[in-house]
Amino acid sequence: MSENLRILIRSYLQNKPRNTSEIAEHAHANGNSASLEEIEKMLRADSQVVRVDLVRRSGVLSSGYRICEWASVDWMTNRREQQ
Repeated sequence: MSENLRILIRSYLQNKPRNTSEIAEHAHANGNSASLEEIEKMLRADSQVVRVDLVRRSGVLSSGYRICEWASVDWMTNRREQQ
């Protein structure tokens, strides 16, 4: 996976946690064509990103599905210090 994509995603996660779909949309809007599965695989392998939750998304044709929500390690550290 491209180092540019990794930097783009880490930057996107600095302000608040985002789910995998939001991250993929942001990547595509910035010219990257990585699939949702490729992005999730990269997120799982990145030591600077942590999975914080599972989010349920409702679908029109199905009862819904669960996707991961991710945050940067820096965001998590800052959040803990503020509490």
